[in-house]
Amino acid sequence: MTVPITEVRELIAKQGIQAQDCFDLPVSESRFPDGAHYRNEISGIAWPKDMEALVDEMGRRGIPIHRVIMGSCVKLCRGDLRGIAQMAHDSRLEIILDLGVTAISDVGRHAETPFGKWGGWRVRGADNMAFLVQAVLRGIEAGIKGFLLYDEGAMWLLGKMRAAGDVPADVIFKISYTAGYRSPAGARLLEELGANSFNPVTDLDLPMLAAIRQTVGIPMDIVIFGWETLGNVCRVSQSSDIVRVAAPCYLKQELHGDARTKVKYCEIIWEMMQANDPAIRLSEQGPSDLHIPEPR
Repeated sequence: MTVPITEVRELIAKQGIQAQDCFDLPVSESRFPDGAHYRNEISGIAWPKDMEALVDEMGRRGIPIHRVIMGSCVKLCRGDLRGIAQMAHDSRLEIILDLGVTAISDVGRHAETPFGKWGGWRVRGADNMAFLVQAVLRGIEAGIKGFLLYDEGAMWLLGKMRAAGDVPADVIFKISYTAGYRSPAGARLLEELGANSFNPVTDLDLPMLAAIRQTVGIPMDIVIFGWETLGNVCRVSQSSDIVRVAAPCYLKQELHGDARTKVKYCEIIWEMMQANDPAIRLSEQGPSDLHIPEPR
């Protein structure tokens, strides 16, 4: 006899997991420590000159930027890392460093096969996991406090190292959408492994995002603009609805273009937010709970 779906949902709910997408769109009561609903995140900043342009443009437009995804660690020398850490420190920006150690950058080609692409960009082999940890420690040595991970195994390992004191307690880890998480149970797994925030995949609708928020407390980093490989995502008009059900969240710019254009898009989102729901609050620049680099 098939177990009725109502009973299945009761079994799931016993584990503290939202068992049904929230079509009633409950308003999230969670906030960042400063009371804000959302923050701005910009991806695809590759070089120190890009950081310089971003800092200049956010000052020119008067729009706060809170988190920058900086790639790739393996392409940046120590001087680059320290210079980026100094710029971020001076501008009260959080840096999340892309470590650049994934299956797609390794010599193996499984990740490029039809089946391999389903596996995300996870780390291949023990040596590459050691290289990834080395990249984290290299970033920490330069003063960086945030790192982007594509692999829940790496999150488990680095979470254990952080708990043991081998990685500083104020270092944070963000899980990429390439890991493929898209459900409340998956989000709970990442939270329990020690992730400080995560990108759900880009095609989740409002009831799905609301169900995740009802299950976990860590911020979601939600793509508002995304290039064609992400489905040409543009959720600007929906941004206030997303924030209402998913707060606290970072609204992420994951698109082609220079740093100045990405800051401009953050301003457009803020303008749309003010028109649609002016009660929604954006953090000011450099709130005290950000993990801002400390140059060394």
